[in-house]
Amino acid sequence: MNTLHLGGGLLAAALLGACASVGQAPEVPGTATRPQLTAGQAALATPAVYFAQMGSVEELKTDPWDPVERNGVTDFLRRFFSWDWSRNEIGDVTGFKPAYTVAADGSGTHKTLQSALDAAVAKGGSDRVYILVKPGIYRGQTCLKGGPPVTLYGLDGDASKVVIVDNKSNGTPKPKELVLNACEGRSGADSYGTSGSTTFMAYADGFQAKNLTFSNDFDESSASRGLQAVAVTTRGDKQIYENVRFLGNQDTLQVSSSNLSLLARAYFSKVYIEGDTDYVFGRGIAVFDQAEFKSLAREGSEGGYVFAPSHAQIFPVGFLAVNSKFTSDGKLPAGGSYLGRPWDDSSGTYTAKDGSKHLPNGLVVVRDSVIGAHISVTEPWAPGAGTKRPYSSTTPQTIQFGNPKAATTFPVNRHFEYRNSTLK
Repeated sequence: MNTLHLGGGLLAAALLGACASVGQAPEVPGTATRPQLTAGQAALATPAVYFAQMGSVEELKTDPWDPVERNGVTDFLRRFFSWDWSRNEIGDVTGFKPAYTVAADGSGTHKTLQSALDAAVAKGGSDRVYILVKPGIYRGQTCLKGGPPVTLYGLDGDASKVVIVDNKSNGTPKPKELVLNACEGRSGADSYGTSGSTTFMAYADGFQAKNLTFSNDFDESSASRGLQAVAVTTRGDKQIYENVRFLGNQDTLQVSSSNLSLLARAYFSKVYIEGDTDYVFGRGIAVFDQAEFKSLAREGSEGGYVFAPSHAQIFPVGFLAVNSKFTSDGKLPAGGSYLGRPWDDSSGTYTAKDGSKHLPNGLVVVRDSVIGAHISVTEPWAPGAGTKRPYSSTTPQTIQFGNPKAATTFPVNRHFEYRNSTLK
């Protein structure tokens, strides 16, 4: 395992060879507006590389994490040579022994998800705590800030049978004295804010979810344009989501970290994510494997962006989508949407120990995936969110940025593809 993250030798060659067979149409061409990785660069754009290190970006520690390693070397080799990183990562749920069961009808140990999570935190220790959620709709914001590692799961492979949902947006008003929860206090604020709007706040290390739906059903048509309404925010390290649906519109899934310097890793396998604007965003380290990204039409407003990464320029890795597909609801015009744009977060500049400044310049790689006709063929990457910084893979761009605003030169964008194909 330790040699794979170096990206060289026979392992890298086998990896690239396995990738060659993926796709359902000719590969997309490489241009200045649609840059493609070289084979050598692609050898470093793998789950193993993304999950090889942990800690602060200036003091990274080697910590190879394979979220799908279950049966030692034999299983690893089988998965590697078939390029299948999705071999029942969390495990067979029928074999789990739940410490707590959540059931809205009172047939479990808890009626609410929050009370079960609170019990897990109070239990303490380092052993994983399994929480079964029975079919039903569970409305309300939920927070998991710490405690032992938790696995939250449904028994049915149909993830729509368990729905965890709320309807807050960043603009939803709140009394200034109201403290939301342990994850997001927001004391003194008169609205929920982006992270505070989140339905499920996964801020603990080692959290896992399987066979569930997380949703934010805020009605964006009832409010002004540009309101965020988050279904899930991740901030812990080594999180896994398997067969999970993430439903929302703008900013559906926030993959983040507890501070600007930290690499917080999350693995998303066989997940479904839908939204209309920047619906996968943040500064966390994420691998999306066999995921479906479904873009929705948005009435009377700006839309059409999948990714909005905000990693500081010093970050060596960011978002990686592999073996995935990019679809739409059928209401979007051909070529009118984008794979993503950088989120030039005004509070996202990282100041290193030597005083150097590292601007937000999000990193995303989409590889070995199938892309629908709604995504622009010639310019799949859009100008920056928050700044409208023109996309350029070749030339640094100078824009007004910061608070107060000043002329700031950004490095070239870090959005890349490799061996993708078009959906026929």
